[in-house]
Amino acid sequence: MRMRQRGMTLLEVMIAVVVLALGLIASAGLQLRALQATDSARRDTQAVYLAQGMLENARAAGRLEASALSQWQAQVKASLGAQAQGRVVHTGDMLVVDIHWPGAGTAERQGINLQGQL
Repeated sequence: MRMRQRGMTLLEVMIAVVVLALGLIASAGLQLRALQATDSARRDTQAVYLAQGMLENARAAGRLEASALSQWQAQVKASLGAQAQGRVVHTGDMLVVDIHWPGAGTAERQGINLQGQL
């Protein structure tokens, strides 16, 4: 008389472990992408905040002051990284604020451009 097999075989356990490992690896990859997207959104928000702050400070002063510009450029580098660049062009009564920084996890540079009147 043959005994009925009870429980899992070693092969079934190994297959279950492989499937579980693949699921965990995929989950870790999604988590990494979510962190990169969050960091990118934070940098975008910080850049807009800095550019808008420069426009508002220039409007409040009625002109673009050299000391305020150099201080603002230092803030851009401190907030967005040492390779970030902030530029302000004043033409007539228009002020154009450009900020560019290296993209997170890519070779592409990110940037924003805000324009406003003084």
